[in-house]
Amino acid sequence: MSVKLQCCVSVVLFIAILHYKECTNNNFQKMDKKYYLVSEAYNMAKNLFNQGRTNYISLKSKSLRTIDTFLDLVYIMNDEMSKELRSAVLKFYKVKYMHDFTNYIISMEEMIEIVEHCLMDPVEKLEQVRSQFHDVIKNFQDVRNFDTVNKCHKELPDEVAAAHCLLHQAVLFNETMQESLVTIVEIKTRQYAQDMNTSLYNVQMCINNFVPKFFEQLMLDAYTEKCGYLRVVNASIADLVKDKWIGNESVFPEKWSPLVRLLQEKTKQPISALEEPLHLTLFAANLSSQDVVRTLYKKK
Repeated sequence: MSVKLQCCVSVVLFIAILHYKECTNNNFQKMDKKYYLVSEAYNMAKNLFNQGRTNYISLKSKSLRTIDTFLDLVYIMNDEMSKELRSAVLKFYKVKYMHDFTNYIISMEEMIEIVEHCLMDPVEKLEQVRSQFHDVIKNFQDVRNFDTVNKCHKELPDEVAAAHCLLHQAVLFNETMQESLVTIVEIKTRQYAQDMNTSLYNVQMCINNFVPKFFEQLMLDAYTEKCGYLRVVNASIADLVKDKWIGNESVFPEKWSPLVRLLQEKTKQPISALEEPLHLTLFAANLSSQDVVRTLYKKK
């Protein structure tokens, strides 16, 4: 048999198999009407399965919206802290040069390069986390097929057994489908929240590794426990980690989206608008809950 003929035979067989599967996919829909209980169970199972798939898609969408909200918030907080750090370095050198021109080992230009290098990690981590999380969730596909419930057909003519088999399969599909995704989302949100937190705190360590105790000389709160911006990030991380994903019960986007939108709008306004104290922005975004305020203004 020629290669060309073999290919033609293979294609014909493949099409035949597909046609056979299509013909057997609706066993329960074509059964004798006397099996009323089984027919009802089949329709109910189909609805349960479709409802579970809808919840599954909704969970994927909500998880992406949640991580984007969190990362947008971190981006804004990091941007404000980086501005404070750059300003503090310039002020430090300006004041020092007024009093002492002799004891400089590192020039201002070199120090600026060091600072920019240390500030690069949080920005790169933000982009990396966003890309990786989106890839993980979008590639987490539902590969289950409801038509596999046709194996319950072997339970006929026992209507009760067949109906029980159908409903059990539908519930099992929903549970395993949802639980697998919930587990992934919980693990990844916790991991990425910790990664971002570590990256922000490492800015101070990075600078001090290049120039020991230089960060302390700046007399700066940015990237430290005393910084209001970092406390907002910590409060958001606490909410992100505590969020309940089973049953789509995550509240993070609803709670933090107003603040993110307000901060994004402020960045488009004149510079004077950005000088408003952070706590006023929190209150304006209706984020004056005890958790956030306690985190932001806890005793030192």
